[in-house]
Amino acid sequence: MQGGTPHDTAARLASNVEPLLAETRAHLLHKEPDRARASFLRLPELESRRKAYLEATLRDFYAAGLFDVPVLLTFLEALPSWHWTLDGCAVLHNVSSALRAPSSGAGGGGNALRALEARQRKFPQLPLAFFLLKLMSHLEGGARVRAESYWYAWVSPTLRAVASGQPLELKILSRTGRSEYRQGDASKEELLYAPGNAGTFDNDRRNALCWVGEGNDNEMATWPNDKDRTKAQWRLIPSDVHTDTFLLQSVKFEEYLYAADYAKFKKDARGKARSRVFTWRKQAESPGPAGKWQLVSLSVEERDVFALYNPYQREFLYSPTADLLDSKRRHVLTRAAPDGAREASTTEGGAMWCAWRISPAQQSSMERGVEAFFAKKYPVAVEQLTQALQDLPDNTQHVKCFAYRMTANLRLRRFDLVAPDFQAIQELGGDKAAIFHGLAHLWEENASYLAAMANSSPDLQIQAIEISTSPENPFFMRHQLSKGDDYFVRRDFQAAIVCYQEAATCTPTTTSSSAENSMEDPETTRQRVRAYVSCAKCFFALDESENAWQYLSIAHDITGVSVEGEAAILLWKGKCRRAQKAYDESLELLEKAFDRASAASAASVGLSSSAAGAPMSAAVLKRSILMEMKVVGLLRQGVYDTLLSTDENGVKTNGNGVKEDREMGTSGDAEKMLTQMMEMFHCPLSLELMDDPVTTPDGNTYERSMIEQHLEVNGCFDPLTRAPLTKSQLHPNRALKQLMETLLSDHRLGLLLASCST
Repeated sequence: MQGGTPHDTAARLASNVEPLLAETRAHLLHKEPDRARASFLRLPELESRRKAYLEATLRDFYAAGLFDVPVLLTFLEALPSWHWTLDGCAVLHNVSSALRAPSSGAGGGGNALRALEARQRKFPQLPLAFFLLKLMSHLEGGARVRAESYWYAWVSPTLRAVASGQPLELKILSRTGRSEYRQGDASKEELLYAPGNAGTFDNDRRNALCWVGEGNDNEMATWPNDKDRTKAQWRLIPSDVHTDTFLLQSVKFEEYLYAADYAKFKKDARGKARSRVFTWRKQAESPGPAGKWQLVSLSVEERDVFALYNPYQREFLYSPTADLLDSKRRHVLTRAAPDGAREASTTEGGAMWCAWRISPAQQSSMERGVEAFFAKKYPVAVEQLTQALQDLPDNTQHVKCFAYRMTANLRLRRFDLVAPDFQAIQELGGDKAAIFHGLAHLWEENASYLAAMANSSPDLQIQAIEISTSPENPFFMRHQLSKGDDYFVRRDFQAAIVCYQEAATCTPTTTSSSAENSMEDPETTRQRVRAYVSCAKCFFALDESENAWQYLSIAHDITGVSVEGEAAILLWKGKCRRAQKAYDESLELLEKAFDRASAASAASVGLSSSAAGAPMSAAVLKRSILMEMKVVGLLRQGVYDTLLSTDENGVKTNGNGVKEDREMGTSGDAEKMLTQMMEMFHCPLSLELMDDPVTTPDGNTYERSMIEQHLEVNGCFDPLTRAPLTKSQLHPNRALKQLMETLLSDHRLGLLLASCST
């Protein structure tokens, strides 16, 4: 009785995956997270394919609103690695942020605003915020660094204050002149506050008002220094931690804000009904459903701008321009969104008629600086972090200030300001202090820049400082390459392509303007070639070999490309032709690549950037070319076809047509299996076959020369997990080495593949 073919093996693998994914989803739908976890852990090749499995399990059903969020978070928390948990969180965040994002005009147009409220109600942000806060409280090492970066990058300062119980201030933006296209006048932002006894409506109710300002012209809505600011401070208390619905409590009076059925306010100019807004003065009593408010995010860029929707009244909180209580105070009401696509009138603020800035009442300069850093407002970040250094007595907190400030200056291309902060961190503990605070990635980014500067000529350093305000400089190229490398090793190839394209097309200005030196300097050329080749590698990994070929051709046409660079280009061109099954042309290209690598110096070229995607030394390059030639030779000769056939007569009894189909199927299946088996032998830093594989404490495997180069250039951390890593922690992966030797032996390869089909 004959055994199964490689096609059967692949089919069995595929047939096992989808039923297990469906089983996992079914358990999640039935709110059985423990059983879902058990099903998920039975998936094959889980370590290497977990991100794809999590995406397939969560994305579509979560986007359709079919999953219960608490069940999903319980399932993710129970996974065997915290990095797996964070991978799942990333899937939820990506879906949520895409579906919550305001579309054009969603700020005030009636239909758009109602649709935005409905979408955001389905995808609340608060559950994930509380979950990240919980993880940060007990995680350590690389997982904590990653969770903290998500905390700042994903969670707005408003929700961070809610999660930590801090008071907030609410300021109406309708009279600031703010629009979708320009910033408003911050001095016209009016504070929502609960007045004292002079502002009560009756014994049970207190008016909610906005402070207009003092004086005859009321040019500025500044809160007076002699008045109690706690009247203008509020707590957002989650009414349900699984939604973005809150109770608004006055800090001063501990009373809850609500939209009343009682004593409706007069209709507006368009005849629309409006509800009064009070605080309920009986502190021991809840205002009921009328006191629940939903946060509706109105801006992607400004994460503290929201509308407040009252589901009970189906109305939005606002403060009408025309309805003043007196010269200093304005009524706060609720009303429905305008009909259809209509927006509020210009006098009411247009699209901003119900927009509120909801920000922490007391935010330290450190917090403001870090928030500005993640919002990419680097000048503000530098200013606030400089202030924080003066305010903070604790030297350990200075490490965080210095790390964020020097990185902000680096990204602003203020190169002369980077080294002083770097030296200040060294005095406080250097890389160990940075790692302790979860800032190793920032330390390494700046260390790479300073190392590059140290190796540059004095003239180049002076020129770099002179062009510090220009985006067209070699350090911008280096920075984009580093960002691309980070995405590359994490297999986020689309994001890596964007960074590599920016690096490849930027125009450095450090070359001399004289005629004899008008050509690009060799280092910039090398970086540009690397950027194009790295783009090609990403496209190759995405099975887009034609796009990869185009980028390789562009790199090949660059004037001044090095011999080793040309060898690497020809190697990857050979890979592209192999993927397209043009085996003869592939071998020709690989032979040319081997000639170029042989002609190059055996000494490794010094690298000043991340190892991911960087050109290899001639010796390593020659080994990779020989391995690729061996694979192409096997595919070209069809060695696997004969050895994979377990029944010589099986393809002869059904006629010539069936035989042809069977042969084509066998060839395709064998090539697919060969490709799958070869993938595990590729170093994630280069996508090249490994010659001396080594394993890190986190279980990641790299080519020794590539990971050691990374540790020397970028810092002592694992590029995949960001966990601390030194050369002494690298251990040979002898099992993988032996398996590679078996696979790459012509005859043993065929026998091994044949054994997989029985």
